[in-house]
Amino acid sequence: MAFNFAAAEESGLRELTSEELQSYGFDTEEVPATVKELSLGQRYSLDTQRRETTDLIARRLGILKLKGDKSDLQVLQNLVDKKAIRGDDVRGLQGLGIVFGDILVNEFGLDWVSYEDDIGTSKALRWKKTENYVFPVTMFSKRVQFKEKIDMAGVFEDIGVEVEQFIAYEAAKPVFK
Repeated sequence: MAFNFAAAEESGLRELTSEELQSYGFDTEEVPATVKELSLGQRYSLDTQRRETTDLIARRLGILKLKGDKSDLQVLQNLVDKKAIRGDDVRGLQGLGIVFGDILVNEFGLDWVSYEDDIGTSKALRWKKTENYVFPVTMFSKRVQFKEKIDMAGVFEDIGVEVEQFIAYEAAKPVFK
């Protein structure tokens, strides 16, 4: 299908030359995200999905209680490997992300927050009061969507490296008083 330049001109659109395109001022004004404590509704939602995931773990794997540390990664991997959560079960995959996020909280000292930007509101993990975030809720549903294999230990290690970089970066920043 060919692009109709005449129709584009009539609608107010015009073709730019390569020189014009190089100097074109794209609207790049970035609206800062709003970060705050989780609302009661967001906490309830996390708790509900967390409970659904731990119930699934109990039913499918016979494990009644998670430890909340990285030893639980193998439990979550077993859940994935046994295909206990269908690829089209976005809520189930998000619950997996929440339980995974809880491990990150316990292992790295992150905190659950509400993160709102021009795309929408998300539940995220933040390191201290910095601008360093991890978004575990959608982490696995997106991997499934893009047909990536879920490797709990690998994802955990990658995030661990990122968090260590957060910490090193923040420690190296000069403190002004």
